[in-house]
Order: sequence, then structure tokens, then C-alpha cells
Amino acid sequence: MSSITSLMLVLVPLIIPSFGQVGALPSGYGGEVTLGASPSGYGGEVTPTCHMVEKIVFKTSCEPYSEETCYTQNEEDCVMEDYKNCTGVIETKMERACFSVEEMLCSLEEQIHYETVQETYQVMHCFSSTDRVCDTVFNIDFLDKDDYQCLSVQTPNCYQDEQTINDITCTDTLEFDCNTKQLEDYSKQTVCARFPKKDCYQVPRKVLVEVCEQDVYEYCEKFTNTEPIPIENQNCHFEKKKICEIQKMSRPKKAKNYSYTKDCKKVDREICSQVERKKIEPLCDLQERLKCSYTPLTKCEMMDKLYCHKVEEVTMEEICDAKFETNYL
Repeated sequence: MSSITSLMLVLVPLIIPSFGQVGALPSGYGGEVTLGASPSGYGGEVTPTCHMVEKIVFKTSCEPYSEETCYTQNEEDCVMEDYKNCTGVIETKMERACFSVEEMLCSLEEQIHYETVQETYQVMHCFSSTDRVCDTVFNIDFLDKDDYQCLSVQTPNCYQDEQTINDITCTDTLEFDCNTKQLEDYSKQTVCARFPKKDCYQVPRKVLVEVCEQDVYEYCEKFTNTEPIPIENQNCHFEKKKICEIQKMSRPKKAKNYSYTKDCKKVDREICSQVERKKIEPLCDLQERLKCSYTPLTKCEMMDKLYCHKVEEVTMEEICDAKFETNYL
């Protein structure tokens, strides 16, 4: 018996739609009941129940901002610079060498003497002769002398120097910190704070730069120079003189007697001559070398960007619905 009752309870919901429209009651209750009508079955209409419901909607909000990216690259600037390159050479020049000397010029001075021969006379027989007289003179002689000279000369000393230059890239951007706060009307508002941010990074790059320095070194060389020197010489010559002989005679007579003395005079004289003199001289030429420097150049680009984020927005929505009372079942 209990199993039959359970079967009837299960079949009841399937039989209800055969009575008519949705919401209709079984026969015996009379008339139709619309959705939301009183379940008592007496046909009166009921007003739908409406209420406000909070509804959360997420909307996309975008903040415009500008981002600046700067690139710093090194520009090579090279100029030609002159450097002295010197060496030493031997120059031969003709110079005039003069000396002040004191020469002795000599001659014979003749003196006559008279002699009286008593009681006899003398016959003088004279004849001419020569006597050798020497003068003191100076001449210029040349003497080879070893000479050693040094000279400071300049020459460029160049080498390759490895230098590191940095290419710099910088980006000026903004960071956003967004927070949601509740207003007095219980609505929510998202406020984003902007914080400037600068990111930079360096890209090191190695270049070879020629560096030149002016060096000074000693250039020495040994050579032979001709030095003039005054040399004293004897210039001898013959001077005439008279030689007389006296013969005694028997009668008295006056006779002449000659005597000679050497008479020398000092004479100041300047003697000059051309002399070949060697001297070490610098010989320089100019060499062009490339001198480079690096100047950092910065180039910046501005880019407009958008920072987008989800914003929570609360809206009020009115919902109306009809509910059945089931106490009549």
C-alpha cells in the first residue's frame, strides 16, 4: 500500500500541465491565476516586489603619460697635429780666424868712428859684405783636433692607448600606484599616484687612440775639427855691410871705422785666415699625427603612452520579481 502511494506522489507533477496554462489550478478552484496572483485562487492581481541591488562593474581606466628615452653616444673628432722629428747633422762652415801678434822687425844700424893715426897714415881698403839677420814673424798653422759634441733633439713618441668610452641610454618614465577609496556616498573611486622614474644603463666600448708625446734625446757624434794656431817663425835675410882694413903708412891720417848694431822694432799686426769649422746642428721636419677625442652626444625621444588598469565601479540596479506563497499546498 505504501509503495502505491509513493508512485502517485511522483506522478502528480507530471499531470499538472494537462489542466491548462502555467499557473492554472486544478478544477474546483475556478478561474485562471496570473504570475504573481494570490494563491488563494480568487483571481486578484498582486504588485511585483522591487528592490535595489548593488552591482560591481570593472571598467578599464587609462592614464596618459609621456616617456622620454635618451641615448648618449660618443662622437669621434680627429684633427691632424704636427710633431717635430729632429736629428743631428754635421754642418761645415768657413770662419775667419784673426789673431793679434807682435812681430819683431830687425835691421843693422851703421855707426862711423874716426881714428887718428899718429906719425903714420893709414890707408883704408873697404869691401862690401853681407850679414845674416833674422826677423821674428808669425804665421797661422792648422791643427787637427778631435771634437765630440752632443745636441738635444726632439722626436715624437707615439703608442696605441686602449680607452673605454661609455654609450649611455636613459629612459624617463612614470610609475603608477593605484588605490581604491570609498567616498561619502559609499561609492568607490580609484586614484593613481604618479612617481617619476629614470632608468639608465651604460654600454662600455673600447677604442684604440694614438697618443703622441714629444720626447727629447741626446744626439752625439765625434768628428775632427781644424783649429788655427799662431806659429812663431824666423824670417832671416842678409843685410849689406862694409868691411874695411886699415894699412899703416908713414904719415898720419884720419881714418873712418864703421860699427854695426842690431836694431829691432816691435810691430803690432793682425793676421787672419779662413778656417773650415765643423759643428753639429739640429735638422728637424714636421710629422702629422692623428689626435682623436670623443665627445658624448645625447639624443632624446619622447613617446606618448597609456597606463591602463581595471577600476571597480559599484552601480545600483533595480530588480523586480514575483514570489508564490506555498502555504496553500
